[in-house]
This record gives sequence, structure tokens and C-alpha cells, in this order.
Amino acid sequence: MNIQQHARIARIKQFSRYLYLALSGLRYVLWGLWPLFVAAMMFGNKLQINMGEMHMNDVEPSLLQRVLLVVGLSAFMFVAIKITFHFRELIRHFSEGDIFNKVAIDHARKALFNGLMLYGLYVLTVLGSWGWVIQQSSSMSVNVNVDVSFIFALMFFGLMYVLLWALEIGSDLNEESELTI
Repeated sequence: MNIQQHARIARIKQFSRYLYLALSGLRYVLWGLWPLFVAAMMFGNKLQINMGEMHMNDVEPSLLQRVLLVVGLSAFMFVAIKITFHFRELIRHFSEGDIFNKVAIDHARKALFNGLMLYGLYVLTVLGSWGWVIQQSSSMSVNVNVDVSFIFALMFFGLMYVLLWALEIGSDLNEESELTI
């Protein structure tokens, strides 16, 4: 095997260890911020809410609105923590040099699925904010801006699926080579 490839693999493993530690820290930060955000939404006097097209400053929401905000935030945080967990486990396999195995691919698949769920929550928030703007509009003129970032999201998730499929093909080839030897 080429010595240059050994050095490249060592750099990938080292960078993966650093990324694993950063993701571990991010996971703890998310777990710590979640209850703080919930407490701020439930017990705060006035809230400033910016979601999509909906901008509200110094609002005192009702208990039902606060509960709905907490449910939305909790869904977001739960999915974000799951993405962090699965991506962290995938990176752990990379740092150990064990990339092409079924467990690592399963973590990649779950992280990607949860990323799609998180994007779905974002789309629902944007659609809900459009409904809020239309409902709160007192005049006949309604200005709804269309965000085309979904095109970039489709490209990103498409690229991630291509990488997932590459990992799956690599895993299959790895299994075949082990059977051949």
C-alpha cells in the first residue's frame, strides 16, 4: 500500500477524533439549553418570536400558545440531538478506521433521515408563519415571500444520499473482499 495513503488515513482518523469531541460537546450543550429554552418560553414575561415570515416583538402569549411553542421547540431539539448522536457515532467509526460496516452506515442513514425530519419541521414552520401573516393581515394586500432555499436543501440531501450509497457500496465491497480472502 502507498505510504502517502497511510498518512492521509492517519489525518482522517485524527480529524475524526477532533470532530467526535466537538460533537460530544455540542450534544451536551443541546441537552443543557433545551430546559433553559423551555423555562424561558413558559415563564418569560414577554417573548420575541421570529419564525419565517412571522415577526412578533414583546408579545405575551397565552398558555396554549406557550405550550405550542414549547412542543415545537422540543420537537426541534429532540431531532437535533438525535442527528448529533448518530453523526457522532458515525464519526467515532471513522476515528477508529472502521468506516465500511453496517453499524456506521445505519448511523449515517438515521442521521440523514432525522435531518430530513428537521427540514420538514422547518417547512411546516414556514407554512404556519404564512398562515399567521395572512390571518393577521388587516388589509386586502398580503405579501408572502417565497424562500427558494428548498432548492439548496434538495441538493444537500441529494448529495448526502449519494455519499450514503457510496458507503453502502464500500461496505458491500469490503464484505466481498473479506469472503474472497
